[in-house]
Amino acid sequence: MDNTKVLKRKVLDRWEGLSDPKLLEVPEFVEFVGARRPDGEDPVLRVAGCLSGSPLSAEEIEQELYGKDSA
Repeated sequence: MDNTKVLKRKVLDRWEGLSDPKLLEVPEFVEFVGARRPDGEDPVLRVAGCLSGSPLSAEEIEQELYGKDSA
């Protein structure tokens, strides 16, 4: 069995052991994992590195953290 199948089996085994209230959290967690940055980079750390230079405005921090303009 390849690693992916082993991992899927492990997840399914744990899934089956969850209580109903915990099962309700699973879709939200899957969305969270899917939405994370693929490189695992923490946006807060990117901004922290900028703080050693000139000050950033709130809008620039928002852009660095979320990649969009605040509105």
